[in-house]
Amino acid sequence: MKAKHKAKINARNKREAEQARRVVNGIFIGLIAMVVIFICIYYYFFN
Repeated sequence: MKAKHKAKINARNKREAEQARRVVNGIFIGLIAMVVIFICIYYYFFN
């Protein structure tokens, strides 16, 4: 019973770590996209 419980905990921790990685990657991709958009807007309006 104890080994089964440890396996469930390890599986949950693995899922949580994978989800956290996806969130961080999404935030970085979003920030990069915003920078590109702001650069395009800057050059469109000020050049």
